[in-house]
Amino acid sequence: MAIAPITLAGGIALAPSARLTETLASARVQGNEDLDPERFVDQLRRMSGTGVPARLETGRDNATTLRIYTDTHVALLRPTNRDDGYILTHVARWGFRDHRSLAQGFLRVHCPQWFLYPHVRYIGAGYHSYSGALRKAWAELATSAASSARMPTRHLDYLDTVERIIMRTRDLERERLAATPILYRARRATREQRYSARGVYEFRLAEACQVSEGTQVQVNDDRELRGTILRSENLDVTVRFDGVPDFARIPAQGALAVLPSDVVYRAQLGAVAALRDEEATNPRLLAILAEHGVLQPSPPDRSAIPSRSLDGGQLDAYQRALGEPDLLLVLGPPGTGKTWTITEIAVAEAAAARAGAESPRRILVTSQSNRAVDNVLGGLADQLRCVRVGNPEALTGPARELTAEVQVEELKDNLLRYTEPIVSALEPFAGEGDASDQLALLRTHIGAAQQDDAIVLSRDAELDDISRRVRAPLEPQIAAARTAVERLEKAAAGRQERLTRARLRYEKAAGRRAPGWWAAVHRRGVARRLRALQAAEVRVDAAEQELAAARSERDGVLERVALLVAQDGVGGRLLAEREYAWGHRERALTRAARTAEPLRAGLELAGCGPGFPNGEADDVAGWERREQSLRDTVGLARTRASLLAEWRGRIPTADEELKHELVSYADVIAATCIGVSTKKLLSGLSFDLAIVDEAGQIALPDLLVPLVRARRAVLVGDHHQLPPYLDSEVARWAEGLVPGAELSAPVVAETRDIVGRSEFERLFERIGAEHGVTLTTQRRMPETVATFISHSFYGGVLATEHPGTGPDPLFTSPLAFVDTSDRPPPQRHETRGGANGGVSNRLEANLIAALVARYADHYRDWAVIVPYREQVQLLRRTLVRRLGGPGNVEDNIGTVDAFQGNERDLIIYGFTRSNRAGSVGFLSELRRLNVAMSRTRRQLVLVGDLDTLSSSTDAGFARLIVELRTALSTVGDLRGSREIEARLRGAVEDPR
Repeated sequence: MAIAPITLAGGIALAPSARLTETLASARVQGNEDLDPERFVDQLRRMSGTGVPARLETGRDNATTLRIYTDTHVALLRPTNRDDGYILTHVARWGFRDHRSLAQGFLRVHCPQWFLYPHVRYIGAGYHSYSGALRKAWAELATSAASSARMPTRHLDYLDTVERIIMRTRDLERERLAATPILYRARRATREQRYSARGVYEFRLAEACQVSEGTQVQVNDDRELRGTILRSENLDVTVRFDGVPDFARIPAQGALAVLPSDVVYRAQLGAVAALRDEEATNPRLLAILAEHGVLQPSPPDRSAIPSRSLDGGQLDAYQRALGEPDLLLVLGPPGTGKTWTITEIAVAEAAAARAGAESPRRILVTSQSNRAVDNVLGGLADQLRCVRVGNPEALTGPARELTAEVQVEELKDNLLRYTEPIVSALEPFAGEGDASDQLALLRTHIGAAQQDDAIVLSRDAELDDISRRVRAPLEPQIAAARTAVERLEKAAAGRQERLTRARLRYEKAAGRRAPGWWAAVHRRGVARRLRALQAAEVRVDAAEQELAAARSERDGVLERVALLVAQDGVGGRLLAEREYAWGHRERALTRAARTAEPLRAGLELAGCGPGFPNGEADDVAGWERREQSLRDTVGLARTRASLLAEWRGRIPTADEELKHELVSYADVIAATCIGVSTKKLLSGLSFDLAIVDEAGQIALPDLLVPLVRARRAVLVGDHHQLPPYLDSEVARWAEGLVPGAELSAPVVAETRDIVGRSEFERLFERIGAEHGVTLTTQRRMPETVATFISHSFYGGVLATEHPGTGPDPLFTSPLAFVDTSDRPPPQRHETRGGANGGVSNRLEANLIAALVARYADHYRDWAVIVPYREQVQLLRRTLVRRLGGPGNVEDNIGTVDAFQGNERDLIIYGFTRSNRAGSVGFLSELRRLNVAMSRTRRQLVLVGDLDTLSSSTDAGFARLIVELRTALSTVGDLRGSREIEARLRGAVEDPR
């Protein structure tokens, strides 16, 4: 980061533009007030000592704009026409781009003073914009930065390659979608609740078509029927329309025309641009990706203990993730607890932030699909503050409750409900209501008491004069009586002190133990101290009696004085007047107390304090202080009532502000990879940690979007399962590249590698074992199935902790195979049909349907997985006939893609392919078989033609079938289809 200080000779004058003034006024009316010009300039003044960050921008008209940054806001300044100051044209909070811009470099402007004027015409003489000095300093900074930051060629080639892939993918998709509309053969209203003021409908496609979530479509040529694809699963596509079209308006059959949209590609290209401009949150990210140069990780904190029990591999991943400075890869084979591990990592990161280790620590949970994101979020929602960002209709029910929209509505309801008691308590103080009347009445009572108190004081002064006159002859007697009382009080105090000492000596002696030989002497000593105590008590009694007599004599003399004053003609009248005024004063103060008490209680109930100063008030001055305190507290209550009413009035329209507050204070933000960039709510946010689930299925362009926003990342996935979706046209384009003048051989090779594999797989091979962890204990699959998968796909590293499966009604092993090669070729061979020439197999469909019917009561949780959509449709029709209705057939039959991430008690997998040529098509992608087999929790039944599968022309697939045969012959159960069919016929009557 390049930084250049510049000190200006004088202050800078600012004036808001007319448009900015109108915008801020309108925002205040709508309750969206953020920061006015005066407060912004106050921030600039506070930063004068350290300097204000600033960047210069040149527009199309070559005009220079100054962009300055405070701690929270950014402003645009345009020089005035007279070049004597700046016009403030825009003020807003920091955004992600602002962080990235400052990372490139800035001027640190030291200005002695900042001045704000209401309009540019009021800027006085003597001010300057110093634009020339700023432009010169900016040019020098740019030159210095350019010379010191030259990007390596390897990095430039890498970025060019990724950008080329994105652009070519976009162009090919546009061409394909423009030429091929998506035909549908049925439409229906969704069975789910609507969560926005838009129509949501499902379309059943005529044939399979790869279409991404977020794609914009239009029904036929009707511009009023435009919407966005929320989900695309097999032949079913869910569309959320921009409006609420009548169901009858949507044709029963038609076409979905894909509208050109660059949303996804803009997000991907934006991530590439961030890397190219060195604006990624992690400055080392480009080197990690282009050169696989990851920082040496910190030693794992082996003292870190998760909140829940983790096995060895999970604990290793957990402890290493907490100290990883850049990137950690976690390979999670099926059933090894990837989600459990992710949850513990996120909880630990959030706990560290709350403990103050680093702040803030905002965690991003992301993946390619909404389903994967929601799956991870389910384990975090009850432990952390989570916000789910995405289209509500595309989310699962529990995740939908975590969206900012739902949480804001709940928050608004809670705010209004929780503040209602305070509103009620403050109601008497709102405006000029009951409190004003009570204060006026209190003033009346205290005023009356003040008048009576003045009379009392006046009569006391006159009575003092008479008292001094009549007591003059008795002064010697009064003085002698007072002297005697003082002398006797002192003597009585001395005797009382001696009595106390005598009692202590006696109690100490009486409580002391003495040995037998000393007992007699001890008893005499105790008796002597008792006699001394008794004598002291007698003397004290005598002193108190003598003192009481002296006091009586003194009081008698004073009573004679009072009697003489009362017998005086004038004195008697004054005494009567004083007593009357005193009684009237006390009654006025009593009425004041009765008036003040409900006012004081109301103020205390409203949370405004006791309303009275400390201490009792039994005189007029004390009640005057109480009255002033009550008036001040009532003023405070009125202010609070006004502010609370204004604040509550803004709540219904404060959705956007509250959403941003929720996101700001959330521990976890959850969104899809593309949603991180395309959702406005996340604009400007960066993350301390990005956790990417199912990273093995995410292509590099999509993965870059969240990675550029995170300081470090944990990628969790399994490249031995489904790879990223590979567009065949993009693959052909990559394979057709030829090294030459434009593209070198390494660039061509890397292009093909990026297109063909996930970045997770590429990184796992290249960045070193110290940055990767493999989870090795699986708990989902029966050991027999798990052992085969471990040896075939994971090098034998998987261990199993599984409770066992119990007896199965048909097979002796959890790993079973029904071989159709015992049938004549015409019966078992595949057929091709449908508009796209899909593959299906009637024999396998009937066998699978019979198996499901037999297992229906034994395994309630089942799924049938087949590789071809044509076979899916055939199986659905067959099973509906077999089971007597659609039931849950539709949701339990699909291709491998539909069940990635799922698990069931019973999995039946049909290979479908059966031919003399040994052709297995895309079954040769072994990872798909791994996914299908590893979905089972109790029983796996494979159905296929072992002759065809064993003679596959694909060497890798053939080798895997050999391994499968070996496993079946040793620990599995291999049966012919005739045998199984016979057993099924005997067990279950065919309803046909």
